[in-house]
Amino acid sequence: MEFQQVVRRRRMVREFAPDPIPRGVLERVLETGLHAPSAGFAQGLELIVLDQPAQIEEFMTITDPWARKADGRRGDPPVIVIPIGNVHTYLARYSEPDKQGLGMNVPEGWPVPYWDLDAAMSVMLILLAAVEEGLGGWYFGIFHGEAELMRQLGVPEGLHPIGAVALGYPTEGEQRRGSGLWRERKRLEEALHVGRW
Repeated sequence: MEFQQVVRRRRMVREFAPDPIPRGVLERVLETGLHAPSAGFAQGLELIVLDQPAQIEEFMTITDPWARKADGRRGDPPVIVIPIGNVHTYLARYSEPDKQGLGMNVPEGWPVPYWDLDAAMSVMLILLAAVEEGLGGWYFGIFHGEAELMRQLGVPEGLHPIGAVALGYPTEGEQRRGSGLWRERKRLEEALHVGRW
């Protein structure tokens, strides 16, 4: 599939078939995420993969207790990936001789938390790779239960996910939903400021 086709076909899929993702397909999708830019080539991306029904159920119970109570809920993804930008990896990298003196060996020295930014770029590559593999992907925030989830998953103190990515084959009848149905995509001329604002 051509790159522009992949970009234009990418959308958030929210209802998944129960079919498992073959291990090779999943690994190709996740490995693609490792090719995102990384400040100082720190490569601090950590991916927690939940691919067992009990793990998915526990994730949903902790992070979305309201959905668990809804009647007729269906379409859980067969895989949830939790991307975490490891701040400690970035601080260690910027303590090395070639990066010393920049003041970026402490979190306050960064104008933007690049560990989160780099993780987000990885997520975009994962979503695009999913399209190329015929999968659906859905990036969503973890707005409830993050601390409990991190404890359950054994994540070291001080690390936080930037959200979660659901992956799987879309159901046959999966319909496009969300704000994209009624909000038009911004045109280039509306976003472009050449030379100045």
